Amino acid sequence: MSRHHKRLLALLVLVVTASAAVITGTAVAHTHRAAAGTLNIYGFGPGDDVQENRAAYAASQLPNTKVNRPPGDFADQVFLTRLASGDVPDLVRMDRPRIGTYAAKGVLQQMDSCVPADVRKTYRVGALRALTYAGHLYGVPEFTQPVTLVVNQSALRAAGVPLTDASTTDKAKLLATTRKLVKLSGGNLTRIGFDPKIDSFIFFMLWVKWFGNQYNVVSADGLHAQLNTPQAIQALTYAVQLINAQGGWKKFLTFRDTWDIFGAGNPFVKDQVGFTPLESFFYNSFSNNSPNVDIVAKFFTNRRGGPISVFSGNGWVVPKGAKNVADACAYMKAVTSTQAWLTAAKKRYDARKFTGRTFTGLYTANAAADQKIFEDIYQSFGHPQFDKAVQVAVQAGRYGFEMPVSPGGAQLVDAANAAIQRVLNGQQTPTQALNQAQREAQAAIDKNK
Repeated sequence: MSRHHKRLLALLVLVVTASAAVITGTAVAHTHRAAAGTLNIYGFGPGDDVQENRAAYAASQLPNTKVNRPPGDFADQVFLTRLASGDVPDLVRMDRPRIGTYAAKGVLQQMDSCVPADVRKTYRVGALRALTYAGHLYGVPEFTQPVTLVVNQSALRAAGVPLTDASTTDKAKLLATTRKLVKLSGGNLTRIGFDPKIDSFIFFMLWVKWFGNQYNVVSADGLHAQLNTPQAIQALTYAVQLINAQGGWKKFLTFRDTWDIFGAGNPFVKDQVGFTPLESFFYNSFSNNSPNVDIVAKFFTNRRGGPISVFSGNGWVVPKGAKNVADACAYMKAVTSTQAWLTAAKKRYDARKFTGRTFTGLYTANAAADQKIFEDIYQSFGHPQFDKAVQVAVQAGRYGFEMPVSPGGAQLVDAANAAIQRVLNGQQTPTQALNQAQREAQAAIDKNK
């Protein structure tokens, strides 16, 4: 057995634990075998208008190629089962933290020659670094979705809290503001004052950065986990303090699970939250479903008052064994190109204008595209709260950071999320949980590198 197949088998054993999932994945895989003149994509099934318009543009750049995009997003079990069965997709879209793990295992092809310097310079530096392992580029990034604060002005007015107090600059003041905004009835929450979103890894990274860790949850070279640093422990401890000031995690989660976060009755419309950090795509949802919602966007700031943000998103990669590498290279550059993003943005803008709804922009890993979208396409629709949101979100992109690529990236995320849940559920202290997560993440890094 070759070294490559041994490593692939080891990774398959790590991830695929349920025989039923293996059988299902194999059955799905055998329906998508490559053929001449065909590009088989995995993890990029039919989606919203932006996804479909970009896919149409990319396909138009390969007029002699049949593009297969089966439904569904990326799943480790299905992907690894396909690789093990020899049914290798030509092109894959996956979460960026996973890419370091698969690159280290020898599952992905280096794409240095596919993406020359003049193309690389269009992408955001941090997002591109998240696809660069051991000095080699393994693909191209897609979205970034910078995080900003979304403030419910109606809740602030009702509680007599000035807008300036909806801020993350001072932790004592943030805790006091949270207590002023929270509402309970009969011992149950009816409004969360401030949701720190600590149960999501992306926001955990943001809070660790807030407490001053330069490289955040992993070292710059991705080889040393940093999940139990003083800053990480302080971040989790403080976020739990914020939640406990609002009735504790059980009440907090029970209430939050009732929210219709993407609907017309979202928590800002129904006065269920005072303020919280959210990714930029939420502005599109709010403008689409509740255009008159009384919100204001603000920067998430560090303790000096300076803006900070965090990026998340997918990346495009080519597995080893892919049969159509040339078209895979061309497609992944086309679907993330400036022209693809501009095409999708213009079509969304026109559709929103036709129906009287608001266009709140797109937030991509292509810095050149973002600039053109907001210079050449974006216009005010007469909803000042969303005009402000767009301005803040665009500027927040300048202050964003992303987790460095790591051979244990996927396992590090899992270890951190599990640790956070143990703390929220009262099973461990932040120090105990993050010490355990540190050991698990470092073991994964050492095993994979």
